[in-house]
Amino acid sequence: MVRNYRLRIANLLLTVVPMVALTACQTSWEIERPGVESGFVDVNGGRLFYEARGAGEFVILSHGGFGDRRMWDSQFGALAKHYRVIRYDHRGFSRSSKPNAPYSPVADLVALMDALHVERAHIIGNSMGASLALDFALIHPERVNKLVIVANGANGYPFEGPDIEYSNSVFRAAAREGPDQAAQMWLRHAMIEPTLENPGAAPLLRAMITENSAIFRMRYWPVEGLRPAAFDRLSNIRGPVLFVVGDRDAASIRSGARASADRIDGAAWEEIANAGHLVQMDQPEAFNRVVVRFLRGK
Repeated sequence: MVRNYRLRIANLLLTVVPMVALTACQTSWEIERPGVESGFVDVNGGRLFYEARGAGEFVILSHGGFGDRRMWDSQFGALAKHYRVIRYDHRGFSRSSKPNAPYSPVADLVALMDALHVERAHIIGNSMGASLALDFALIHPERVNKLVIVANGANGYPFEGPDIEYSNSVFRAAAREGPDQAAQMWLRHAMIEPTLENPGAAPLLRAMITENSAIFRMRYWPVEGLRPAAFDRLSNIRGPVLFVVGDRDAASIRSGARASADRIDGAAWEEIANAGHLVQMDQPEAFNRVVVRFLRGK
C-alpha cells in the first residue's frame, strides 16, 4: 500500500507532480508589478492566493508540481497585453493554504472564478495543472473557452518509465531524510535539465522547488480522481484544445500527451524545440507566440 501511494504521488507530480510557512510577505522572487491585483479567495476548507492583470477575455494559468504560479512569469505580463490573466497557487503550494483533508481542485477553480466574476475562461495548464485543466473541462465545459495543455496527458493514462521511478526515490528520501533532501534530489531530475541549463530560468526554478519542498510530504494533492478517469472520457471534450510539448521532455510525457490529443476531435499539436517539461520557462518567446496564435484563432 505504501509503495502504491508513493507511485500515485510521483505520477501526480509528473503528470498532473513540516509545511513551508504561508505568509503575506513576498520572497525574493516575488516582485511587485504595476497594475497587478492580488489577494486570497476562500475555498472549502482553505484559501487560494491569486494574481490578476490585464483586460479582455479571461485566461487562467494553472501551474504544475515543479513549482507554483511563478512558473508563468514569462506569460503573466506578455498575455496581459491581450487578455485578463489570472494565475494562482494550488493548495499546499507557495501562498495558498495547506490541505488538511480531501478536497476537489476543480471545485477550488470554480470558487476562484466565481469570486473573481469569471463566467468563462481560456485555461492554460502545465503538467499537473494541465491534467487538472482537462478534468475541469470535462466537469464544467460551460466555463471553458479554449484549453492549452502543456507537457502532459490526461489523468488515467498509464505513465511509466525511469522518470517515474526516479520520482519514487525522491519521495522515499522525503520520508527518510526530510523534504529538504527531497528537493535537492528533485533538482537533479532529468525532466528539468533544460530549465536548469537556462541562466534566465534556473534561479527561479531552484527557488520554487526549494521553497515548496514541503510538497514532498503533503498528504492531499490537487487531483480530482474522476471515475472513470479523464483519459477514458476525452472524446467528450468538444472545444478547441492545443497540446504543447517540448522535444526534450520525457518520452512517457510526450506519449501521454499524444495519446490524449488523439482522443479529442480536432485537437491541435505543437512541439517546441530545445524545451523540456517546463516549456513555458525553457522557450518563453516561442511558447507565447504559439499560445497567442491559438487563442486568437489564427
